[in-house]
Amino acid sequence: MDSGRANDAIISGEQYTTYIGFKKYDSASQVKDAFQIADSWSDCKVRGEFDTLQVIDDLYVPTTKGNTTAIPEPITFSYPEYGKGGEHQLRVDKVIKFTNVDFIGDYKNE
Repeated sequence: MDSGRANDAIISGEQYTTYIGFKKYDSASQVKDAFQIADSWSDCKVRGEFDTLQVIDDLYVPTTKGNTTAIPEPITFSYPEYGKGGEHQLRVDKVIKFTNVDFIGDYKNE
């Protein structure tokens, strides 16, 4: 999650979420590299954990180029200019109730 837009997740424990992954990273730079995330999209400094049963019926495999094509992208590869990719991803497009929300390392200072 982007720290600038994480107020709902931090205060209420809920936030609208699009892309999710399953590996727990301890640094924002690792997240950005694995999910190929541009600086302008997110700083990836906030991590949320949640029970997947609440989204099981809503999960789907996103498509390439930000879910705008017909080419499935279950493992990140669309944006090599933003990182090496290779991470499993799904989309959910709904409000998620988090069991834990915390901050992780600043990718610019690592």
